[in-house]
Amino acid sequence: MGDFDFDYWKLLAERDPVAYFAARDMTLRQFIASHPGQAVMLTELQARIDSTRVLAGGPTQACRELLGQMQDQLMLLSFKLAELQRETSAVQEIIGAKAIAR
Repeated sequence: MGDFDFDYWKLLAERDPVAYFAARDMTLRQFIASHPGQAVMLTELQARIDSTRVLAGGPTQACRELLGQMQDQLMLLSFKLAELQRETSAVQEIIGAKAIAR
């Protein structure tokens, strides 16, 4: 994505929306194909993004809804991280207690 040309895509979308969506679809398919181990997950994610955009009614609302979805996922990751840290601490305490008992 380091070579992404925003201006090119913006102009293409403004001048030829049909060509823009065709190029967008091809680019997304190529990206997903370049990550075969995650292809199913990426395809499902893109479908969710696309359906959110369609159902939102406008770009601003779509951005808000997608941001909300990302926040939900980050919150879930935060909870999982906290749980992992608690479990790690518990294991370290057990290991430490066994080392002292020896």
